[in-house]
Amino acid sequence: MTAIAAPARSAWSARGWAIYLGWIVITLDGSALNLALPRIADDLGAQAGGISWVVDAYTLPLASLLLLGGTLGDRIGAERLFRIGAIGFAAASVACALSPSFAVLVACRAAQGVFAALLLPMVLALVGKSFDDPRHRSSAVNLMTVFGGAGMAVGPFLGGLLTDTTGWRAVFWLTAPIAIVAALLVGAADRPAVRQDRPRLDLAGQLVGTAGLVAVVAGLIEAGRDLGSPLTWTLLAAGAVLLAAFVLVEHRAKAPMMPLGVFRSPGFTGAVLGGFAFQFGAYGLQFFLALYVQAAWGASASAGGLLLASFALGTILAGVIVNPFLLRSGTRRMILIGSVSAAAGTLLLLGANAPERWWVLVIAEFIVGAGTAIYSTALNRTASVSLGAGSAGLASGIYNTSRQVGQSVGIAVLGALAALTDARAGFIAAILLITACALGIAAIGSRARDHAEVSAPS
Repeated sequence: MTAIAAPARSAWSARGWAIYLGWIVITLDGSALNLALPRIADDLGAQAGGISWVVDAYTLPLASLLLLGGTLGDRIGAERLFRIGAIGFAAASVACALSPSFAVLVACRAAQGVFAALLLPMVLALVGKSFDDPRHRSSAVNLMTVFGGAGMAVGPFLGGLLTDTTGWRAVFWLTAPIAIVAALLVGAADRPAVRQDRPRLDLAGQLVGTAGLVAVVAGLIEAGRDLGSPLTWTLLAAGAVLLAAFVLVEHRAKAPMMPLGVFRSPGFTGAVLGGFAFQFGAYGLQFFLALYVQAAWGASASAGGLLLASFALGTILAGVIVNPFLLRSGTRRMILIGSVSAAAGTLLLLGANAPERWWVLVIAEFIVGAGTAIYSTALNRTASVSLGAGSAGLASGIYNTSRQVGQSVGIAVLGALAALTDARAGFIAAILLITACALGIAAIGSRARDHAEVSAPS
């Protein structure tokens, strides 16, 4: 049976808007919530070391189930899974807003993470699937950066404002209507040729891989609180064993969920490593600073939101003004320019050594945001096309798993540094670690080759 050709779409089509809103849902949720964490701890009686579970309970299932989400998308259809993820995420957001206790809130955040693991891989998968014209596809990837930056810009401001006025519960109401609109706009699936060779799910790989990621991420979270505890090392050891077993299972599986051969692509492997460093550095920095300016500087949630908003402003301006020109020069130059700029911005943060030097933090955050927008666009682009359209869901799942694991590591490590008695020492150590992430991305970029399809809109 011959496939019915998909209609040509521009980056501004209804499908495009569904993709951008799905991306905004993910970025807005995290950026708005960071400023509300201290108030949540006070209202629900969470212990000082336990409040990070509001973030970790979301990140853990998200990081662990992204590969499953990517595989399911290739199996049942990206549009269908996008709708399931978006509607489920909206329902879980409402449940978070209505949570009567800290334990219930953590459980609802975990549900959000599960549905986000279905939604997020489909965002990038739909970019590769929906836009046949390379120019429209490049524009869509860049617009994802712009709209994601908008979500990050509005998130800290609204999160801080709502926390100081209406209360932290209002933060969770932000994402529910956006997710519903995204589900409505995604539209029906394009009808491909009938396939008789539908692959079986790799249940053994799913179980062992998920268990390994859960154990490793949970171990890293515990390490941030007590590196020497038996629980920390038991979790890390179990995770290492399970992930080694996962490699063996995938090597022998007839239809592996993560074919090991995908890592023979230098471009894809570099994007995966860069995604880990990206999420550790960029998102870890926002998490750390949200805690730092409130604890060390005594800033209110609203003031903290304003201080952090310049990061997203830099992201938006770079995406709108700089990236359309840099797309002409290819991904390699974009990764180098963006990562070096981000490293310079993080080092500048060392000059923000007192509340009266808030303006240094604002300028530095702007530079980091601009650099991040440049290199993340190139990384997203590389990950979405490196393995071909037929494996777009798988590629997106692996790439975003790497990103979320990076965020989990960042939250564990940087959260521990934020809790140090010597706040300045923790601040310096955090900045140096984040700078190292940016320089690592620069090293990846220096060895990367441009993808042939990356071109500027004409």
